[in-house]
Amino acid sequence: MITTAGSRFLAAFNDIEKHIRGILRASNGDGFAQLAREYADKKRLPAHHRSALLAFAALRNAISHERYYGGRPIAEPVEAVVQEIERLRRQLLEPPRALTALGSARVCVIQPDDAIGAALDHVRTLGYSQLPVYDGDSYVGVLTTNAIARWLADQLIRNTGIAEEEPVSHVLKFAEPGEEAVLVPRSITAVEAIDRLSRERQAGHLATALIVTERGRRSDTPLRLITPYDLPALTAALAIV
Repeated sequence: MITTAGSRFLAAFNDIEKHIRGILRASNGDGFAQLAREYADKKRLPAHHRSALLAFAALRNAISHERYYGGRPIAEPVEAVVQEIERLRRQLLEPPRALTALGSARVCVIQPDDAIGAALDHVRTLGYSQLPVYDGDSYVGVLTTNAIARWLADQLIRNTGIAEEEPVSHVLKFAEPGEEAVLVPRSITAVEAIDRLSRERQAGHLATALIVTERGRRSDTPLRLITPYDLPALTAALAIV
């Protein structure tokens, strides 16, 4: 006879297995361990989610298939493990959105014709290191402190002094290849946001930021800027222990 804890564990595991098989369109004959690995790769799950899936699969097998003693299975999950798999079920079936994990935040937008001095004020007083640049309602790029530093270096080399009236559009020319924000829809999950930032970095880009908009289009109003600084909060939203 399976205990209440065992029943809860199996119910959560069965929901996860059904979800994974549905996403991968797998047959009942496909082994769960391999499916879990494929699903983790496809969804770019964090390592602790992948490990948990495999550990829970082993425990499921022990509960369902191993010997019984006194009418009860030898393997029985403790409450902490049951709560952990139930949290993992929520994470997989209803993944937290990045905006939910991070909360709202004002996006400071500048225009191409704005004087660089105004942008420097934002950097100095508000501590921003990336400033989205919009020409009217259309996104054109992101001004980073790296680009500003290269522009300043060029000014010093030319010995022309700091031209605070220089337009932002000119300073944008000092951005390095790949130094570009990525537009993403507001539906982006915490896992997807982490992946996008990490993937851009692994590809040799600077992964300056993600700009969250309604649909991820250049003409959408920016809702939030997600930067590598936000990675700890995004990762914390995926905790299952």
